[in-house]
Amino acid sequence: MRTIIDECGINNKSYFKKFLDFLYKKFNISQKKEINILFCNIDKIKELNKQYRKKNTATDVLSFYGYNDNILGDIAICCEVAKKEAQKAGMNEKEFLLFLIVHGFLHLLGYTHDNIKDYETMIDLQKQILQEWNQL
Repeated sequence: MRTIIDECGINNKSYFKKFLDFLYKKFNISQKKEINILFCNIDKIKELNKQYRKKNTATDVLSFYGYNDNILGDIAICCEVAKKEAQKAGMNEKEFLLFLIVHGFLHLLGYTHDNIKDYETMIDLQKQILQEWNQL
């Protein structure tokens, strides 16, 4: 099951669900594995970041691993931070939200960016995945 909770009013759940279907197929993830995506405001992401990472700041995306074999995990994305970062990156907001979904998804698969090499690998993979999606 793929659940999208939209607290921001982005009103594009079916588009993002199709994108998740694409990611599941690309990485050969069982359709039975559950994932939840929360599009939230800055206060909510700050609360989550403080609660789970002990950081009292807002961030763009957080990932939470599934707690059993049937759950891939949860991804929380802050719409306000994403909008600002999209503008800085010269991307439209919808495209940047996909970028953040991929980022969170890769974390759920075990990818990290604890050093510059891993960061570059992860960013390159995100870009490659988005290019493949845009060619469909």
